[in-house]
Amino acid sequence: MITCLRAAAFFALCLTLVQGQRISKRKCSEFREQTIQRAQFIYLLPKPDPILLEVFNCSKTVNLIINGEDAKPGEFPHQALIGWRSEKDPGKHNFICGGSLISERYVLTAAHCFIPGRPQIVRLGEIDLTNDNDNQDDYEIEDYILHPQYKFAASYHDIALIKLAEDVTFSFFVRPACLWDTLAMNVTKVVATGFGFTEELKMSEILQKVPLDIFNKDECVQQYAGQRKFKQGIIDQQLCIGSEHEERDTCQGDSGGPVQIITETNGCIHHVLAVTSAGSFCGIGRSPAVYTRVSSYIDWIESIVWKK
Repeated sequence: MITCLRAAAFFALCLTLVQGQRISKRKCSEFREQTIQRAQFIYLLPKPDPILLEVFNCSKTVNLIINGEDAKPGEFPHQALIGWRSEKDPGKHNFICGGSLISERYVLTAAHCFIPGRPQIVRLGEIDLTNDNDNQDDYEIEDYILHPQYKFAASYHDIALIKLAEDVTFSFFVRPACLWDTLAMNVTKVVATGFGFTEELKMSEILQKVPLDIFNKDECVQQYAGQRKFKQGIIDQQLCIGSEHEERDTCQGDSGGPVQIITETNGCIHHVLAVTSAGSFCGIGRSPAVYTRVSSYIDWIESIVWKK
């Protein structure tokens, strides 16, 4: 007898085989198409061949030399903030975790973000928390789904989905990211983003971006050996990411946020490789953190986000 989870994954696999390509990859192509402006030029010649010019309608790509710098408006249009209503001021929200918009209706984040309880809103398009008149939009949450193998007592399968109460309107400042859908990785450098704690030990008011390196898994095995939440060591569904040369890192408040790359020069669409999950000390030497590998959960994600 097939369980509901296995049936959903089996359905996603069947859909892939029938249509020849993963639905997440097809949706990625659709999102990419929305970032391109095309114009046709014809030279003043007797029999000219028309030339089609494609221009990406987005901000410049991430410069990997930058060290923990402010992000630009529209640079990470998939970045999400997850908010809990403030007990002191019910009209305001505390943004404890981050996430990634991955479709018109769903946000990808970390399962451990729900330990404080159910959040109320997801904010998209935010770049500066001190400016209430920038391009942010708040969306009510209809539902959230933790990965069925996640347990609050451990740091494994730390991934979750948030279903918004309405479809998101895409714009220059708000647009989904693609999902890295294969275990193979031909990259060693990635970029993490979030509003988490900075070196001043307070939440950043401006969205931060930081270049990081993918480490060998053994480094995190040594780093987290003996810790209660890592009794199985570091598993294949996790990535070990830190900085080779400088004190760069993600920190508290970045949880659930994306680790991403851009795969084409001057392109707009980011691919999310991992979700910020667990760490020890922020930005201290070679102190890598543990991230949830998105490609390990692609069947589960597709079976929920694009189940129709």
